[in-house]
Amino acid sequence: MADAPGDMVESTLPTRWNRDFEKVANDLLPKLHRWTRTPQRVINFDKDENQYFGLRAVHAAYAIDQLPSKTWGKGDDFILDFGIHMVGYVSIRLESRGSHMDAPCRLRLTFGESPLDVTLGMDNVKTWISTSWLPDEIINIDMCPELVTLTRRYSFRFLRIEIIDTSPKYKVAFSDIKCDCVSAISQDNALESPHFNDDLLRKIDHVSISTLRDCMQTVFEDGPRRDRRLWSGDLRLQALANYSTFRDFNLVKRCIFQFAAVVRDDDSLPACIFEQPQLTPSSDYIVDYDALFAAITYDYVVASGDTAAGHSLWPTVLGCVKRAITHLDPVTHVFDESRGEGWNFLDWQPGLEHSAGVHGVLLYSLKAANALAQVLGKEPPFTELVAQMTEAATAFLSPNKVFVSGPKSQISFASASWLVLAEAFPKDVARTALLNTLAHPEAVKPLTPYLWHHVCDALATVGCFEKCVEIMKNYWGGMVRAGADTFWECYNPDDPRASPYGDVRNNSFCHAWSCTPTYLLRGKLKDFVGVQSTQSITVGELDQNWIKSQLGP
Repeated sequence: MADAPGDMVESTLPTRWNRDFEKVANDLLPKLHRWTRTPQRVINFDKDENQYFGLRAVHAAYAIDQLPSKTWGKGDDFILDFGIHMVGYVSIRLESRGSHMDAPCRLRLTFGESPLDVTLGMDNVKTWISTSWLPDEIINIDMCPELVTLTRRYSFRFLRIEIIDTSPKYKVAFSDIKCDCVSAISQDNALESPHFNDDLLRKIDHVSISTLRDCMQTVFEDGPRRDRRLWSGDLRLQALANYSTFRDFNLVKRCIFQFAAVVRDDDSLPACIFEQPQLTPSSDYIVDYDALFAAITYDYVVASGDTAAGHSLWPTVLGCVKRAITHLDPVTHVFDESRGEGWNFLDWQPGLEHSAGVHGVLLYSLKAANALAQVLGKEPPFTELVAQMTEAATAFLSPNKVFVSGPKSQISFASASWLVLAEAFPKDVARTALLNTLAHPEAVKPLTPYLWHHVCDALATVGCFEKCVEIMKNYWGGMVRAGADTFWECYNPDDPRASPYGDVRNNSFCHAWSCTPTYLLRGKLKDFVGVQSTQSITVGELDQNWIKSQLGP
């Protein structure tokens, strides 16, 4: 089993509540939209080594409309395919056939975001995060007929139903299986659909939108299966994708004010918050996430035009960078992760050295704060520090023009991407060093889509559009080719069972930080990829097009 990262740090500082901000957030609580989906087919998964997961979905011997006529007893099971990833509440009508029920019917329901979920089973899972997240449920039904309605929300495409036990005197039949889907985005919501010359890019854009939609609930959740809560690093990327697609400014504003409502005594912000049963800050603290609140606020004010919110949040923006600044060497102004307490994240990749990358994050965030000040008619507060950190960034550029970090001069994609995004170097220098770093055989590569996004964004920022699209098609396109309806928390092209937690069964296969290709494709990459025209389409139409493409003949 994988161990929890040793540099994870909790913050136990008291919370300085801002109840006015909490009220702003509460007043923006969205009413979730609902729609119903039903299973499209009954399937089996056959072994196929040519598929990413080593499994291929095949039609069962009977059609879905024949399911109510089938009866099932102890040890039987079947898998339903709804044709699309969903977030919602399941109900099933269960009836008995044969003699009177002389014992309960015991069922196991397993909700699969990937084929592995419904084929590996959920026993003997060992991970450093709680196994209570595993997407299965055992229920007992004492008497039939019964409409079984699950109160817990699930995130899935596949549903495996196992009949653990009945009795020799009766069997059971299933009908009216439904999922009451939920999202802050309705099926009638219209958005612009670009016409891409490349069909793979069209699919990547589509899956990005589906990922974002399913994570948009009463907050921007990081994953509707796990962790089902709001993380600031994820929020930044979700908000950017949202500005390019749904443009739901109220949900972004709600989340920003939730964070601002729970500032710590030292002006830092928690890495994530809990919405239910009442707003509560997590004890998790991440240095880079804290600083990025400045960029989140700036992006929101520019996209929405809501300068009033910018003025209200200005003290929070000034405070969110304080703790990261304490990591700077007082003489050289170089960020050193060993100088202070705090979890420097950037990516889940074990052994990653963070100093250069978080130097870039902090510089990026300080520049965002200065830019926000200009929008609000204020004096930029960090002009001198930005100049000092920009000059200091040369410490992270080696003589052979690759980005390095830490006492061992580690080369990594993380260092390169954030120093480029922070515009710490002239564009030509940044481009050369970025490409050199990405090509270096010893460079530490990303593990998650979160960092791969920043690599792609950095490439687009310095005009390396071809390389950016190449990575996007290989990485996110690899997930599409592997059968993704929504993009995943973790993807290793060479290992379908890779997990930051020790077991792939506790991974999230619909995860917010992977939704950003739509932001790049509709923004920095738009001209390069040749978007010739756009048309308006509803989310419901996008869903139906996807289901049709998935079911095949």
